[in-house]
Amino acid sequence: MRVCIFFDGKNFHSGWRDEAGGRRLAFPKLSRWLVDRVGGSLLWGAYYYTGIEIGSAAVTEGQKKLAGFLDMLEVQPGFFVKRFPRKTTMFQCAACGAENRYTQEKEVDTSMVADMLRLAAVNAFDVLVLVSGDSDHAPAVEGVRQLGRQAYVSTWGRAGLSIRLRKAAFDHIDLLEGISFFEDTEGSGPPAPPGPEPRWASEDIPPAVPTPPAGSVPREAIHEECEDPQNGDPDAGESAPPSYQPSEDESVFIEELRAAERRLRNGYVGANYFVTRWQSNRLDPSPDARRRMLEHLVTSRVIEVYHAPDGNAAIRARDE
Repeated sequence: MRVCIFFDGKNFHSGWRDEAGGRRLAFPKLSRWLVDRVGGSLLWGAYYYTGIEIGSAAVTEGQKKLAGFLDMLEVQPGFFVKRFPRKTTMFQCAACGAENRYTQEKEVDTSMVADMLRLAAVNAFDVLVLVSGDSDHAPAVEGVRQLGRQAYVSTWGRAGLSIRLRKAAFDHIDLLEGISFFEDTEGSGPPAPPGPEPRWASEDIPPAVPTPPAGSVPREAIHEECEDPQNGDPDAGESAPPSYQPSEDESVFIEELRAAERRLRNGYVGANYFVTRWQSNRLDPSPDARRRMLEHLVTSRVIEVYHAPDGNAAIRARDE
């Protein structure tokens, strides 16, 4: 059986870094392991989709390393890299006047969906392996199945695996189970590249949320740190507007945030930790879904971002 592998670069990279520690990988062995795992006999193609910076931002050290990684990847047997420009937008923080920026990938998800369905429609493969946990790909997986092809989903562990995507797929493949086979123990392969993939992290989130231009900030937003007008004082924040009534899902999110704050020994909840690692069967396991909810509640002034005593960015529910 012919197997086609589609890598969502941002999603794959995030799991590689966070769950596999960025260990060096032999990508031909990785593709061979996935082919064997689904009972295939031939790799038809492995497509890697990712966003890249263009213009002056493309000459940073991180972008140079990413470019080198992508150049290496596309000369591996059966691998094809598809690069898409990232759009950067600037706006000013309403609290402190500092300039902030966010970047957004263009065309990555839509191109992946179109290619998966197009190749399935022309009978290019028998089995699809989608290396991503993003719920945005669930309709494409359902479409591939309706065209008579098997479709698997693969992630590093189950972190970030959308429930809808898992239900749409024939089965789930945990990449961590095969790392002993495709890890490059000789050290000749590359470690996880730094990449441009944005995430909620202590160095990325400002202590006060800036006001973006008209329209919501995309989930890929990257915030440059600015001065905290409240100087990190935990009692200085405003309470949520009294007229705001959280929905049931929002209330659950807030309850889990408070539970995390009580349980963690350091007394605060890191934003990146809560989005990617906090374990709860009451919350959507997808980091993208959690990030969207967090951004909504921050802009609604129900949750605030602040500096913890050790200088890290943390989140907490405002007083009711």
